[in-house]
Amino acid sequence: MKEGLFIGEIAELVGVSKDTLRIYEEQGLLHPDRDENGFRRYGEDELNKLITIRFYRESAFPMKELKELMRRDGCTDKLELLERQIRTERMEELRHRRNRERLELAKTYFSTEQGVFSCCTETEWYQMSPSRDSYLELLKDWFSAAKRDPDLSACYLNMEYDLNDSLDHPAAYYLLLKGQDAACLKRQDLVKEGKKIEVGSCFRAVLPAEKPLPDRKDLEAVCECAQKKGVHPAGIVHAHFQYIDEADGRPCFITELLLPLKQMPSK
Repeated sequence: MKEGLFIGEIAELVGVSKDTLRIYEEQGLLHPDRDENGFRRYGEDELNKLITIRFYRESAFPMKELKELMRRDGCTDKLELLERQIRTERMEELRHRRNRERLELAKTYFSTEQGVFSCCTETEWYQMSPSRDSYLELLKDWFSAAKRDPDLSACYLNMEYDLNDSLDHPAAYYLLLKGQDAACLKRQDLVKEGKKIEVGSCFRAVLPAEKPLPDRKDLEAVCECAQKKGVHPAGIVHAHFQYIDEADGRPCFITELLLPLKQMPSK
């Protein structure tokens, strides 16, 4: 008589359905024995495999890749699959962080009409595309870059305004990659392709708006707010925006402005 657990016992023990166990078998991940009555019997070998399967499934390993991983014998082939999944996990970590940032921006829109202002320090920014003259060209650059290398989808759509020049429209549009995002992805090689942007101490303004880009009035108001708080912006303003929703037929945006400071205020 075959020893081992029946499929119902295994399902209860492992915490998965019997159908899931059958799928694992169909995919070639499990090979339970059959007793004289044709019932599946799961022994130690299958339980060990289930530990491995559970680990990789909890790590969001796709079934197709998991099937390949458990079937391949060569270390090089297994390493390639694992490296690919690690890259996917890193991108997911970055997406989660960026999604939290976007949710915080959305929260700002519905919680204040005046905006949120603070001082911060930004380091290691990189320009990842040529400077463009229009937002449409910038959008095209983003899609082309993401198609060429999916990790470049982490780039921000950045607009520059020069405080020493006209504030009526952006002076330049380009893709911006933050060094911390490249580090999260373990893709420091990406920044080698870009031009480093010196930023440092900034005055940060997050503004609810009905249009995507700030105008002269918005920028002058933010500069005035900064000066009232005892800080003095100078140089290039960096702007990003996010579409939030639509209210009463009007689009709702959140604009994030980063204004470099001559010096960080003393505490």
